[in-house]
Amino acid sequence: MSSREQANAYRKHRDADDKQGNLAWASRVGSRALRVSPEAAGRDVEGSFELSELEKVVWRLLRLPRRYTDLEHSGLFDTDTLRSVLRGFVAADVVDVVDSAEAKALLPAEIKRLRAEVQGKDWRPNVGALQAKVYRPDIGLDAPSTSTPSSSSSSSSSSSASASSSSAPAPAPTFEVLLSPDEERLKEQLRAAAAAMGSLDHYTFLGVKRGCDDATVRAAYVQLARDYHPDRLSGTNLVNDSATKVAVDGLFKRLGDAQKTIGTAEARQRYDHELTLRKSTASEVSGEMKRPRRPVEARNAYAMAETFFKRKEFKQAEVHYRQAVLFDGEEPMLQVALAWCIYLNPEHAEGQRVQDAKKRFEELVKTTKNGDAYYKYGRILRDAGDEGGAARAFEQAIERSPGHVDAQRELRLAQSRREKDAQAKRDEKSLTGKLGKLFKKPSG
Repeated sequence: MSSREQANAYRKHRDADDKQGNLAWASRVGSRALRVSPEAAGRDVEGSFELSELEKVVWRLLRLPRRYTDLEHSGLFDTDTLRSVLRGFVAADVVDVVDSAEAKALLPAEIKRLRAEVQGKDWRPNVGALQAKVYRPDIGLDAPSTSTPSSSSSSSSSSSASASSSSAPAPAPTFEVLLSPDEERLKEQLRAAAAAMGSLDHYTFLGVKRGCDDATVRAAYVQLARDYHPDRLSGTNLVNDSATKVAVDGLFKRLGDAQKTIGTAEARQRYDHELTLRKSTASEVSGEMKRPRRPVEARNAYAMAETFFKRKEFKQAEVHYRQAVLFDGEEPMLQVALAWCIYLNPEHAEGQRVQDAKKRFEELVKTTKNGDAYYKYGRILRDAGDEGGAARAFEQAIERSPGHVDAQRELRLAQSRREKDAQAKRDEKSLTGKLGKLFKKPSG
């Protein structure tokens, strides 16, 4: 669907007087969440769709997954209008319906900030007075003494109190922000990515190969823009974590630099020449030193990749698997995960992804004793029609990982298929089979 067709589809649903249809649609997505689709994240939907101020607020809210029911109760539009707007976004293929477990909380302060943002204003919550009352109450401890000479009888007994009251006030108490397990994982992943980005060239940071085209770079940029956009912290307790905010800001800035540096063929040519000069200089100074393993960063990148892989978002998963392998290329599990993700990623041409994945697994089964590598290699051989090679790979997987349930099941199925084929051949050679073939009625 072209941009013009998408804009027309959006306006058609937004302007239609279809309350019953909108109600039926809302009932189907009432328990789900909505978010901007990856393909639309980097586009100027606001301009091409000619959105109003409130429609822009809704669009920007959806950059993070939001529960549909929360959006209905936000008070931005009346219910019928909001249903038309959201249904129009989904019909135009710029917003996806996702599981509600992915949704982020919808905060009134966030809505106020976005409304001010689309109006070109700067808005900050007014918390100064509240902080003064909560953290530094004025209860007269620092007031000058009003005692008179006639109170000398009590001066000695209050001398210690006077001394303590004249000392510096106690520091304001600090409160630790409690993070959910998901927020803790996100915090570690973002900080690890920020710490590691300085050692990565722009290709590696984006997760693309040298020799790629403009569209590949743009697609990788859009993917990572969702992961590293500062708005990702909105609606979470990490929005008050200064170190995480610094990490996200640094990642997003680096992402923009990478897109600018290798976004066009001419820019990539200049950057490739610069990389070649760097490599030759480094080789002369220190020799071809082996890249040190970074298992912590590798685990964090792997965890983020697994999240996308389980949602079958193979394109984004591959980006993070590649980063994990870069951090710790000696860990077979990471190499197996990357090769399998490449095989399943429909973004690659079928012949290319099969060839790439098969080559990786052929190398892995030679150099590692990882049972899962043999199992997934067997799957590729089975899909290619090599039943014998697949069975041998499944046997090797069980030999190296005796508890590999998937390999055991595949081997049983392969044996069953062989037995059926053998029985069919025996039947064909028997007298009954020959007679059946002789007297078989012609089709049609």
